[in-house]
Amino acid sequence: MNLYCFYRDVFTGTVQNSNIQNQYYLNAPQYRRIYYTEPKQESIIPEDAKPLITFGILQTLTVLLQKASKWCGDKLMQGKEFTSPENIKKAADHMLSSNNLKDKINVEYITKKNAKQVAMKYGQNNTEFFKILTPVANGENAFYADGLKLAVAPKSKPSLILHELGHAVNANKGKFLKFLQKSKSKIANLTPALLLLNSIIPKEKGKKTFLEKYAGLIGFGAFLPTIIEEGIASVRGVNAAKKIQQTVDKTIKLKPLKRNYFFAWMTYLIAGLVFGTGVHLNMMDFHNK
Repeated sequence: MNLYCFYRDVFTGTVQNSNIQNQYYLNAPQYRRIYYTEPKQESIIPEDAKPLITFGILQTLTVLLQKASKWCGDKLMQGKEFTSPENIKKAADHMLSSNNLKDKINVEYITKKNAKQVAMKYGQNNTEFFKILTPVANGENAFYADGLKLAVAPKSKPSLILHELGHAVNANKGKFLKFLQKSKSKIANLTPALLLLNSIIPKEKGKKTFLEKYAGLIGFGAFLPTIIEEGIASVRGVNAAKKIQQTVDKTIKLKPLKRNYFFAWMTYLIAGLVFGTGVHLNMMDFHNK
């Protein structure tokens, strides 16, 4: 808002004006000053429409991020194996033995033929565990289950096992890495916890609370340990492959493995952005009720 001063020069009869923020005047008696306030310009967008526009933008962003995640997942599945299954098994054995996990962690390469057998071997509920193994058998997933001390990967894409064994190493390498790994199971509780906390803290009418302002950043921050731990698991897998390249087969090219692991890691980074956006949307919905 700018304050202007009009004054009449009594000697010349002309009218002058200037922004008093940029110029000082002498209190000379020959000047008569009339002050006025510049009118405030109204926003083109009504205030009550802004939350709806923001909500729509965030919803659109969520859809775009989900599509980007699917694209990265497809790129991962389309990626070529960096070496033979035999060399991958040697790298997996090296990871286990060098981290004193040789007789502690089980490794299974899943196919459509052996999925039921593996489910019966490890699953307390064979039917449910078989359902979990089915995407693995189809070459669409891999995982490490710390409770079962079991790492599984598709037999059609065995290089994924190195990443899963990276999780196994993380689970047995100190409390901090263990915390990073276990934090992912707690993330689902964040949104209801924030909504509950926001409902009991004091609020000023018409103003957002700290949680309402920064819900998205808080959500992404809560997902960050998962993103970090996934990255560490991939680095461990690449290092194991590099060791086999140096000692067993110097013709191994690590670029395809790094490419695949990069796309895998990107799905987690995008998931963190989606989660943060979702937390913010939930907080906006709560605020507008």
